Amino acid sequence: MLYRRSTGFKWFMAFNSFVMLCITASILFPFLHLLSVSLSDSGAVVGGRVGLLPKGFNLEAYARVFQHPSIIAGFKNSIIQTMIGTAIGLFLLTICAYPLSKRALKGRKPLVLFIMFTMFFSGGLIPTYMLVKSLGLIDSIWAIVLPFSITPYYLLLMMTYFQGIPEEIEESAMLDGLNPFRILMQIVLPLSKPILAAITLFLTVYYWNNWFNSMIYLNSTERHPVMMIIRNIIVGSDLAGNVGQVGDTGDRVSTASLKAAAIMSTTLPIMVLFPFTQKYFAKGVMIGSVKG
Repeated sequence: MLYRRSTGFKWFMAFNSFVMLCITASILFPFLHLLSVSLSDSGAVVGGRVGLLPKGFNLEAYARVFQHPSIIAGFKNSIIQTMIGTAIGLFLLTICAYPLSKRALKGRKPLVLFIMFTMFFSGGLIPTYMLVKSLGLIDSIWAIVLPFSITPYYLLLMMTYFQGIPEEIEESAMLDGLNPFRILMQIVLPLSKPILAAITLFLTVYYWNNWFNSMIYLNSTERHPVMMIIRNIIVGSDLAGNVGQVGDTGDRVSTASLKAAAIMSTTLPIMVLFPFTQKYFAKGVMIGSVKG
């Protein structure tokens, strides 16, 4: 197109690229610095000589983190909570979003407006806690999973994506004898891989990072997810006995190195997952946000 050859468009693209590079650098710098701190010698960390590249190479901080008596159990609890929460959330969002995507559904508009209302106004923390407690869910995995299974924004996102699927496809399948459930399973869901992957990633990140609800609803420390344990490490209420102790290699581990290693240990699993869903993630969010 002609406007792509204009001088103004080239200047705009150059400015846009510069802004994107600045944003990318501002995001990557803290992460690379944290990684360098976790891998550097404690003397360099304490002396403030660590930048984007590690000074020396020392894995003692990671060894101390994984020597924590609850860290392995925390990873196990986080994996269980994330898998169960993501599966239940994806199932409930799908069976709710699909019928709401049909304009012929009676009472659809008031339901959608009610869902949108809950995006801006909620009962609050105390009523939610009282409800969870009255249901007998305190100190169980269901207190973390069930109250947060359906997020209104994710529901609307999935609903708008389903609306973008041509109705003629479903009508043809119905003429072939398929009932609505089989249409959903055999026609709609295979065509909805982008939005399903995007919502799966959203839910996975949410449940993996969800330490605040664990602090409120879980009383037993053996049920705490790894993020709760990492939170205790960061605020200094855990691993205090390991800070500054001499390991088998004779190296002292600084507090900053321990905290950086603890953060990196829980961040890397999500970063490993993202590349496998990136192509679906971008497509699902863009299509689901503009069709309606």
